[in-house]
Amino acid sequence: MKNLNLKRILLIAGNIFLIGFIVAVIAGVGLVFYYVQSAPKLTEKSLTATTSSKIYDKDGNLIADLGSEKRSNAETSEIPTDLVNAIVSIEDQRFFNHRGLDVVRIAGAFINNLTSGNLQGGSTLDQQFIKLTYFSTSTQDQTLKRKIQEAWLATQLERRNTKQEILTYYVNKVYMSNGNYGMKTAANAYYGKELKDLSLAQQALLAGMPQAPNQYDPYIQPEAAKQRRDLVLGQMLEEKYISQEAYDMAVATPITDGLQSLKQGAAYPAYMDNYLKEVIEEVEAKTGYNLLTTGMEVYTNVDAAPYR
Repeated sequence: MKNLNLKRILLIAGNIFLIGFIVAVIAGVGLVFYYVQSAPKLTEKSLTATTSSKIYDKDGNLIADLGSEKRSNAETSEIPTDLVNAIVSIEDQRFFNHRGLDVVRIAGAFINNLTSGNLQGGSTLDQQFIKLTYFSTSTQDQTLKRKIQEAWLATQLERRNTKQEILTYYVNKVYMSNGNYGMKTAANAYYGKELKDLSLAQQALLAGMPQAPNQYDPYIQPEAAKQRRDLVLGQMLEEKYISQEAYDMAVATPITDGLQSLKQGAAYPAYMDNYLKEVIEEVEAKTGYNLLTTGMEVYTNVDAAPYR
C-alpha cells in the first residue's frame, strides 16, 4: 500500500514537473516572439546613416552639431583584403563561417567566463554592428530583451546582405576619433591616402580603433594605439593572413609613421574641442550611448556667451 502511494506521489510530481516545463517553454517562446516583433526594422538608412547629436550651452543655445560629421563612404571594391583580414582577425575570426550568431564562440565565451576571472563576450561582427546602429553599449542595457533583439537582427542582416556588404557597412559606420566616421575618412584625415594605399601597419591601426576610438587615438594615445595595432597584427599572424616577415616589419613601424597634422574640421569652434570631448565621454559613461553615433540632445552648464 505504501509503495502504491509512493508511486502515485512520484507520478503526480512528475506530471506537475512536465506540465510546468511545457508551460515554461511556451512562455519562453512567447516572450522571444514578442521581443522579436518589437525589434527595430533593418533599413538602408539606419544601416548607413549616423544620426545628428546636438549639444547646447546653459542658455539653450546650440554650440555643436555632431551630425555635421566628416564622412566619406567606401565602396566594397575600395576595401583592401589586408584591411578585411585585420578586421575579422581582431573582431570576429569566424565571420565568414557563421550566419550572424557564432554558437562555437558563444560556447567558448561561456566556458571561459566560468573557468576564469576574465569576462569574454561572444558577439559576432554582425551583433557588434547591430549594437552600434540600434542599441546602447551600457552594461545596464544588457537585458534579455536587448540580447534577443540583437541576435535576431544579426541573423536577419545575414539574410538581407552579403558578407562583403556587411563589412562595408561596418567600415563606413564606425567612429574613428577626431570627428571622423568610417575608415576611409580616417585614412584620408590621418594619412592623406585612400584605403588601398595604406601600409599593413596603418590598416591594422584602423582595424583596431573602433573598439575604443579615443583610447586608441594615435595622436593623443600613441602607446595604447601601438599596443592595439600590434595585437591586431599578432592575430593576423596567428590566423596566417600575413607572414612572419610582414609581421616583424609592421610591428617595427612607428605608430606615427605617415600621420599628418590634424586639421580642425569639426562643426564647432576649436576652443570647445576639449570640453566637448569631456561631454561625449561623460554621456557614454552614464548612458552607454555614444553621441557620435547616436542622435541625442545634451544640455550643458557651459557659458558660451563670452566666446561668441
